[in-house]
Amino acid sequence: MVVGWSDRECRERMRVARLVTTFPDAGELLHDAQASVANVTEIARGFANPRCGGDIEAVIGTLFTEATRMEHDDFKLVVRRWEKLADVDGSHRDAQVNHEARNAHAVVWSGVGQLAAQWGEADGLANREIFERFCDVEFRADWEACVAEHGDAACKELLIRTDAQRRADALTAIFAAAASTPKGSRRPVPVLNVLIDHQTFDDLLIEQQFVPERFIDPFESGTPLVVDRRCETEHGDPIDPKTALQIALEGHIRFVIMNDEGIPIRWGRERRLFEGAARGAVMLQSHRCTAPGCRVRSRRSQADHTRPWADGGGTDPDNGNPKCRKHNLLGNHGYTTRRDKRGRWSTFRPDGTEIC
Repeated sequence: MVVGWSDRECRERMRVARLVTTFPDAGELLHDAQASVANVTEIARGFANPRCGGDIEAVIGTLFTEATRMEHDDFKLVVRRWEKLADVDGSHRDAQVNHEARNAHAVVWSGVGQLAAQWGEADGLANREIFERFCDVEFRADWEACVAEHGDAACKELLIRTDAQRRADALTAIFAAAASTPKGSRRPVPVLNVLIDHQTFDDLLIEQQFVPERFIDPFESGTPLVVDRRCETEHGDPIDPKTALQIALEGHIRFVIMNDEGIPIRWGRERRLFEGAARGAVMLQSHRCTAPGCRVRSRRSQADHTRPWADGGGTDPDNGNPKCRKHNLLGNHGYTTRRDKRGRWSTFRPDGTEIC
């Protein structure tokens, strides 16, 4: 039989075949179309991990359940969180190797300038944060100019520069800012939020002997489900837990330790709008707009009241969620958003039916 698959497609199909052979439930999910092919393929990739794939049986039931109800981008993050936490030592070795292999070069050839760079995980995340902030500055400049010229008709298609051009100009602005900084002045430290659940953070502190081993009450619930474990940036990038602890001790990154319900802080009802720390806490609850299928990052979203202010909803992080401008406006037409105790978001039409 000739199928005409690429090498990558062949590897993915073989991984899925091995997963189905070991865990027949995976085949039933595919046969009954209960889970997407992409989600099952992601589980198969984790199962094929030579360093921790053998431990997947402990979480396979939870992964199968979540695969039936999560969008692929979100589910992929769950599997990669598990890989990072199941193989902490291996992930840390990878991080060290990648840091040692850092490199960069800039060339100009035939009138075209090119820049290429490679960093380890920690430096890469911090540098990307700086880069994206400069990109946001370039975008806002174009948007304000577009609004001034076109008013309410302003849209992305009318912006004077493309996304690619703004990214290039943002990089030029970074170099210009560095070159114009007075000698001996103190550099501003970029703020990158790292989200980590309290159990993972406690385990790291105990493992490194920073705190004594805690007493385990046999009547308490056991280890949190894999979907409740977190060690990632606000943009949804899983990071090596040991690297995260190292950065926390060095103080270069602000940590947000989430409680069991995923709420970092509270904010009183006296404010109508989410501002400052309260807005930041809302943005940390999702790395993108909470509307189904929307890919607008929380950085460019608005902090929306889950329960409207007019209906008594407080300006508290547990009553907020990131919404892009388009989906935020739908709230004025009867669309509502809810968050369950596990942190999953659901959006409902005016007639009460859920958007899946």
